[in-house]
Amino acid sequence: MVKTPNIWPSPRLVRAARGLIGISQAALAEKAGVTQKTITKIEADDSEIMDPRRLKVLQELQRVLEDVYGIEFFAASEHSGEGVRFRKK
Repeated sequence: MVKTPNIWPSPRLVRAARGLIGISQAALAEKAGVTQKTITKIEADDSEIMDPRRLKVLQELQRVLEDVYGIEFFAASEHSGEGVRFRKK
């Protein structure tokens, strides 16, 4: 299992990114090659540990959101919290 501080992006940020671009869990699941049920489970996972297989899916979701939809994930800094935004073109 992987501890939460090593999980990037967090499931909460994946959910936020999906909301920002306005796509359903089903649409993201199709692009990532997983089931909607998998997306539902990952987005609801606030535990401090994550199965390596689920972590691999989370990283694939990040790739799809960044490469296909132009999302940028950013970590918390001294002046702001973590978040998502559209990548500048």
